[in-house]
This record gives sequence, structure tokens and C-alpha cells, in this order.
Amino acid sequence: MNYLLKHFSLPWYTHCTSKMNHKSKPCFHSFLVLLVLSQFIVTAQQVKDVPQAFLALHTEPEVLQLDNELDIPMENGHFQGIQVCKMDGKEKIFISGSSHSTAYLVQGDLASGKTEKLIRLMKDPFRHAGGFQMSEPFLAIGIEDNYTKTTSKVNLYNYQNGDLLKAEPVLTRERSGAEKTKTSGATGLLKREKDYLLLVTNWDSRNYDFYSIDIENEKHTLIESLPASDELAGYQSVNLIQDKNAVYALGFYSFKNSCRADLIRVSSLGEFKPKLEKINTKTFTCKNGGDFNGAAGLQIDEKGILHVWSSSKYGAKQIRLNRFSPK
Repeated sequence: MNYLLKHFSLPWYTHCTSKMNHKSKPCFHSFLVLLVLSQFIVTAQQVKDVPQAFLALHTEPEVLQLDNELDIPMENGHFQGIQVCKMDGKEKIFISGSSHSTAYLVQGDLASGKTEKLIRLMKDPFRHAGGFQMSEPFLAIGIEDNYTKTTSKVNLYNYQNGDLLKAEPVLTRERSGAEKTKTSGATGLLKREKDYLLLVTNWDSRNYDFYSIDIENEKHTLIESLPASDELAGYQSVNLIQDKNAVYALGFYSFKNSCRADLIRVSSLGEFKPKLEKINTKTFTCKNGGDFNGAAGLQIDEKGILHVWSSSKYGAKQIRLNRFSPK
């Protein structure tokens, strides 16, 4: 918990603890804020019933856009993943991308409908930033050499304290192996009671590696590595989500010019024993350039409601967005 407080940069906690001694009364206000914060961290990616929430999503999107004046690198690359979060009370959107020489994130503001920052994460040969996921206060993203297809890095950034803007990861998992086996094209991140669950899929999502991430002790341990069954697609993005019974993954891809998402049951809660079982598929009507083969990802809002986002595949003066919400 001390690590989370430190990396959230909470001034009220520092002030309260610095004024306390063995005769002092606890800072009750700070305790209440801490309690609310800890509950939010644990349940931020949880909905009441994941299969029902998936069924409830409308297949027609709300169409939005970001006006863009950033010089986004696009040579030999495109957008890869998308996430939405709250920062300083404002709703921000992040889109990952690849290019000939740079892996990056685009940060935008949904209220103003404008892009704000281009965050250059890594350079050649780690030029391909794939599908990614945020789990308060961290962002996990795989960055690979998509030319040799033999090496990649999975970086974990704190996006609430400024580390992400400086492209300074809290933790890095390095991967290398035979061609296409240890790339990191899509990553999922889920806060659990005592750790974070990290999912990394390789080229065309043919293998699923699950890691336990211990932020406090800066440890990352492989839990299980599973080959994909023939019923699972090659996903552009794979995000994790849970309810009171199980952990699930949503895999996003395009099929015959349509946008699709597979709902995959990963494991029951409690002891983590992953088994990839596809339980539903849904076809979405992407509009105005929205593309699940570009950027796609899920969002759980403050009311615990599931949304799915996608963007156009390439950056331009306007970046097109689709948001799929419950009917």
C-alpha cells in the first residue's frame, strides 16, 4: 500500500503522516480517502456479470472524433490499441501506435475533443507498441521488434504520477525466442487483491502467457503459458475483465470487413487456473473509419458499466472514434 500511495503522489497522506506521533490521533479524513481509493483500485475493472454486460453492448456506435495537430509517426505502422481513463478528474483517451522507427502513445482529451500529447515510448528496433490495457494507476504495453519478430519488452508505466509522460517504466519484462514466439502484440492488465495479473500474447495471439506482477517488490513471475485453440482468433487487442465469479478476456479483431470481439473465460476467482474457453462472439458495426484491426479496447466507467472503444487505423487531422455502450 505504501508503494501505491507513493506513486499516486497524494499530498494529504504525506502531510497527515508527517504530523503524527505516538500520541497523535489518526487523520480520519485521510483514512476515509485512503479507504475509498483502495476499494477503487481493487474493483476498477469489475462488473456485476461479465457475460451479461457483453450481451448488453449495442452493436451500433456513438461516433466521436479527436481533432489532431500532432505530428504522429505513421510510416510502416498504424494505431494498435485504445484505452480511456480519468486523470485529475478529466476523461483522457490513449491510443498506441507503431511506425518505422518509433513506438508511441497519443494522449487526447475527450471533453475538448482534441489530442494533447505524443509520448514516444521506445525507438528502433522496439518500434511496435501493440494493444494495451490500463489498470489504475498502471499501463501495461508490449513493445516489439516487428521486423525480426524475435524480441520484445513488456513495460509497466505509472500514468498518474508523470512517469508515463517521461516514458519511464516502473517495471520491464524482457522476452526473446524463436521468430514470433516471444513477441508482445497484445497485453492485458488486471488488478487483483495482492498483485496484478498480466496477460501477454505473441504474434497472431497463438500463445497466452500469464504473469503475476508484484509492484511492491518489483517482481514478475510467469504463472502459466497456454497455446491458443483453433477457435480463438488472431487478436489485435486482448483486455482483461472480471466479475464476482471469474476472470475473462475480450479479444478484438476484424473478420470479413466486420469488427468482432470474442468473450473468453480465463479462470474462476480464487486459485488462478487458466483455461481459455470462448463463450460468445459479437459483431459490431464500426463506422466512420472505426476499425478493430486498428485500435480497440474496453473501458469500465465509474458506474461499473462496460464500454468498447475503437479508432481509425491511421492518424490524420481528425482521429475517428467509435464507442459501443449498453443498449
